[in-house]
Amino acid sequence: MQSSGKFHKQGRLNKLSGQHTIDECNHRLHGQYIHHIPSRATDGKEKVKIYDADGKREYIVPTREPVDVPAILPQSEYQRLKKQAHVVTLKDRMRLIEEAEQQKIQLRMESMARREALAKSQKVQKAVPGSKLDSVESEAADKNLYLLQRSKELLTEQDDRVKVANGVILATKCRAIRNAQIEEKKLIEKQLLEENKRLDMMMEQQRQKLIEIEEKKREIDKKKIQRYVSEVKQQIKENEMEQLMAAEKVEEESRMLNKALIELQKEEEQKDRAKKELQHKMRAEFKQANAEAQHYRNVKEEEQRIADLRVRLNNIFCVQIEYSLVFVKIQQFMKAKAEREEARERELALAKAAKEEEIARLRAEQEKSQDQQAAMDEMNALRTQEEKEREWREKEKAAAKKRNESLEDLRAARSKQIEDIRKAQALALVRDEEDFMKVAKVQRELFDKDVENHKKKRQAIVTYRNELLRQINEKERERIMDQQEKYEDGNAQRLEVEINDRYVEDYLAQKVEKLKYSNVADNYVKDIERQLKIKK
Repeated sequence: MQSSGKFHKQGRLNKLSGQHTIDECNHRLHGQYIHHIPSRATDGKEKVKIYDADGKREYIVPTREPVDVPAILPQSEYQRLKKQAHVVTLKDRMRLIEEAEQQKIQLRMESMARREALAKSQKVQKAVPGSKLDSVESEAADKNLYLLQRSKELLTEQDDRVKVANGVILATKCRAIRNAQIEEKKLIEKQLLEENKRLDMMMEQQRQKLIEIEEKKREIDKKKIQRYVSEVKQQIKENEMEQLMAAEKVEEESRMLNKALIELQKEEEQKDRAKKELQHKMRAEFKQANAEAQHYRNVKEEEQRIADLRVRLNNIFCVQIEYSLVFVKIQQFMKAKAEREEARERELALAKAAKEEEIARLRAEQEKSQDQQAAMDEMNALRTQEEKEREWREKEKAAAKKRNESLEDLRAARSKQIEDIRKAQALALVRDEEDFMKVAKVQRELFDKDVENHKKKRQAIVTYRNELLRQINEKERERIMDQQEKYEDGNAQRLEVEINDRYVEDYLAQKVEKLKYSNVADNYVKDIERQLKIKK
């Protein structure tokens, strides 16, 4: 088939009937293939398009005309549809009912005929002792005898004395059941009391066990606290030892620092002494050098003077004429030279004095700077030592504060723990008391309920007993009246009554014997015999 749903032909075939497939079928009806299957359910139906906010929609226009789809049906389907299309009238129904009745009558007649034929075919059989028929007949006779005896017992049950006896037996059974229930209730109460005692004992044991567990927990907590306190003390001791060791270390460092400072001061003093000795040595060397220089100058001057004298002596002989002028010039020259030498010596002395003053000033400044440096070093050492001591004191103060805070926290934690333990014990006591009150309330409610049920049962038993006695009295009066009427009827009736009485007494005796075999207590059986006045 194609996607459009139309029948796809594969050539024109001449088959018009018989078995064929859809591909082989070329039959049409009203211009449509009989096996046409629409691709959509809306094909061939009138539709309208409606535009709304959601878009375009197609709706089918309803029509009352059926949709005719051509098809070829098999013979069985055609017969079924034809039969289903037939309308059953009242006449047809009556005819069907009459046919059914006639068929039933015919079946019944055939069954009766078969039964008569079977009865005629069977032979008359006599019961042979020991045979199956004999056993069946004996069973039937026993059954008839049992039915007669049972009917007689039922008639006897209608007797007033038997009814009274039944009432007495029933009352005795009720009393026995009631006593058994009372005994059972007492036993249950006893068991309940024992169970309550056992539960109380278990609760007490549980409470003792909980107390022991609490004591053990308390001991464990106490040991933990002691261990914690010992550990804290050990830690405090270790911290104190560490602090002492740190203090000793700081003190040792301070002592070593002081020793180093002292050694440094000694070295500085030695350096100062060596420097002073060097300065003295240099000063002595300067003096010696100055003295040697002066000596050399003096020697040189003397040599110059001698040389000058030699020159002058040599010139005396050559120039005698100009002796006086030369002598004057020599004197002037010597005087000027002496003045120059003296001025030069004064300048050298002034320069030397200025140099010595400068050296002394430099030495004084050097000594002053050395003294200031030593003082500054000493002040720095003292300041460093004070800072170290201040830091050590701050550390000691912080450690003491931390130790005090730890002790305060420990005391607060211990107080809180003790308070929590007390609160927990108080809550446990309150909870135990509430549980005990709940159990006592439940037990009281159960006891009140049992008492109320017992009262209701007792009242019901009393009511039932009164009603039973009333009925017994009424029946007794009726029986007396019946006996009086029978007595008035004559001796025959009296004899019948006596026979009936003996039978009733025997019947009552049998009932009492049945009670004995029913495991009823002897005291209840004797009580029934006493009430019914049964003679053994």
